[in-house]
Amino acid sequence: MEKFKAQPTILIQVKGMGFTFLLDTSYKYNLLTSCFVDFFHEEYPPSQERIEFHKRLKSHFSTTDSPIEIPLYLFRDVFQKREGIKRIKCKNGAIMGCESTIFNFECNGKVYSELFYIDPSLCSYCNSKEKMFSGVLGTNFLKKHKWIIDFNKLEINT
Repeated sequence: MEKFKAQPTILIQVKGMGFTFLLDTSYKYNLLTSCFVDFFHEEYPPSQERIEFHKRLKSHFSTTDSPIEIPLYLFRDVFQKREGIKRIKCKNGAIMGCESTIFNFECNGKVYSELFYIDPSLCSYCNSKEKMFSGVLGTNFLKKHKWIIDFNKLEINT
């Protein structure tokens, strides 16, 4: 856990929910934990069981005075598209195959759509009580968007 302890964090939003991401200048690429990606998983097309559950949910909670519209898919546009397995070079020089995806999120009122690699090995770190996080924004992102990190104050200037 020591390797992430001093890294600044930032709160991003996905569908109105907040998640903590690390800003790490030692990583070139943006990374997502596989457990974070699994949180947003929805089956396309939906199973018959999901369709039936959705119908029961709508009929149980909606009224004529104030109907509740519950979408069948809550997270359909979180991941724009899966890019497949890509080979990336890790910090230690090793080549690793990671699934890649275009991930849509908001930060400080601005919408981003960026390439991320899904790294299952991060899950062992992301659940620590010291520093919980769902992903890492790497130097490619920081340079592209001209973000500056003050490591003394652990602040980000966007």
